[in-house]
Amino acid sequence: CLDYVNTVNSRVHTEHDYLTQYSDLVGWAKKVELLSPALAGRIQKQANQDQQNANKALEKARGIRELLYRLLSRAASGSEPDKKDMEILVGLYGKAIAHSQFLKQENHYITTWKLDETFDALLRPIVHSAGELLLSKELVHVKECPGCSWLFLDTSKNQSRRWCNMNACGARDKMRRYHKRK
Repeated sequence: CLDYVNTVNSRVHTEHDYLTQYSDLVGWAKKVELLSPALAGRIQKQANQDQQNANKALEKARGIRELLYRLLSRAASGSEPDKKDMEILVGLYGKAIAHSQFLKQENHYITTWKLDETFDALLRPIVHSAGELLLSKELVHVKECPGCSWLFLDTSKNQSRRWCNMNACGARDKMRRYHKRK
């Protein structure tokens, strides 16, 4: 879900939204392996034939992305979430779970998805991921990059990671501080 929330280049100075067309959403879902290439092709073909409903699904997807950003950004800052946002997510989470299956793997179960060819089916695993993150102890490891406001899960040993990417935002921040000192 964090990768999905970060489908804008920066929330501080947004220059590019990676989800401008429904095909962008399908391409992203294929890239992160939410959709198989075959299912992605079928959904994209259907979207080409019904652009009006595909565009509605894209707007819904972008709305969910912003909802998740608000909730997880507030969690990253230690703030309480907006009650209305949380109610919306709980409803979406319930609908997502209704389209899932439990699959036994060794001595526990994992969630699998019955992804059909509806335009918003690929949002179900994303919403589920966000719900699971909010319910987990890993929520305290969600951080927001001060450079671009991307959200990331800090899995470093001492929980001291500050930036989404040391080579991008981290390097810019260090350069800024260096020039300020000089």
